[in-house]
Amino acid sequence: MELVPITASERRPTIQAGEVDLLSRNVSWTSTRDVHWGNYTTTMFYDGQGFIVPTSTGFTSALDLDGATVCVTSGTTTELNLADFFRQNGMASETVVFEDTASVYSAYESERCGATTSDQSQLATVRSGFAGPSAHEILPETISKEPLTPVVSQGDDQ
Repeated sequence: MELVPITASERRPTIQAGEVDLLSRNVSWTSTRDVHWGNYTTTMFYDGQGFIVPTSTGFTSALDLDGATVCVTSGTTTELNLADFFRQNGMASETVVFEDTASVYSAYESERCGATTSDQSQLATVRSGFAGPSAHEILPETISKEPLTPVVSQGDDQ
């Protein structure tokens, strides 16, 4: 087995070009991706998108984020869900977009943004690796449902 590290934005072209046989990076199964990316296998895990903020903000809800700067990974459903959440709630935000997820959390930790967003499981995992995990609060709202599923190239189900 050869493991090939890729960024979120590299997922689609990598599987479409047949550069990998199985895409197992956190991939939400959406109808658009089902048509254009490849063949989805069995859903491995159901997750949902949330937000993390410094505890010092005193925020207790994602609705407190009106006017916030939010870091997000480019080329993800997370980026689209973020825009939808703010629009649907009549809220303003400044979005800071990064190519790779590590840069998102680095920017968040260095206070370049007041919040970040991703799947709840990822937020919990990353928070546990922070120097002071208790200084960061995962807000209670889940703004999407994310069926996470491996993908294979179309026509390469075997």
